[in-house]
Formats: sequence, C-alpha cells, structure tokens
Amino acid sequence: MAEDEKLNLEVVSPEKLVMSKSVDMVTISGTEGDFGILPGHAAIISSIRPGLLEIESDKEIEKMFISGGFIEVLNDKVSILATEVILSDDINISECAEKINKCNDEILELDNELAKESILKSIDKYQAMIEFKNIN
Repeated sequence: MAEDEKLNLEVVSPEKLVMSKSVDMVTISGTEGDFGILPGHAAIISSIRPGLLEIESDKEIEKMFISGGFIEVLNDKVSILATEVILSDDINISECAEKINKCNDEILELDNELAKESILKSIDKYQAMIEFKNIN
C-alpha cells in the first residue's frame, strides 16, 4: 500500500496522546456495531462503545481496549477521542469480575435511577473488558 493510501490515525485519551501514526486499517466498536475504516472511507462521526480498537499497519496488528468516546473520519484522517485506552496486558479478568460483583451489590442498594444507569455502564465496561481479554 502506498503512503498516500494510508490513514493518519490519532488516538487521544484525557491524559495524553496515545498514538499518532500512519496505518492501513482501523477497526473499532461503534455504538451501532463494529466497523472498519480503510483509506477513502466516507466522512463519519460516531460514538464508541466499550470494546476493541484494532489497528493494522504494514501487516502488523495492534489491539487495544477503548472504554468509550468518539471517532471522526475525514479525508483519510481518523481521530479517536477515547475516555480510556487499556492495553490487553493491563486487563485482569478476576479484578473485572470482582468490580462487576461490587457494582451489582451497589445497584441493589440504590433508588436513584441516574446512579443505577452509571453503575450499569460500569458493568458493561467490565464485561466488555473480560470479552476483549478472552478473545485476545
């Protein structure tokens, strides 16, 4: 693939610029489903659900967990504003399971629907982390 047939990828978390490089393809978990981005992709803005970020560059594949955020694709530039980026090695399945159990206990004690919704989002994130780790 020629250099002009690549995507310019930037992944940013609240703490730092995680990655900025030229890549061949990006696959991500959008809220409406997983989708892939190749050079020439139509302009798009989408929210991201907790799940996989897969980056292919020169036949090498790099995988990360994104806990949420937004993606914008415009003129072969892919900008990912992630709420959190976690490498596979940093995910501990038993810790995630413990956090899910703790969240389930907290939900039983709450009457506030907004607080319950926040805890349910945390449960979804930890479940997605476990799935990501089991696949990768």
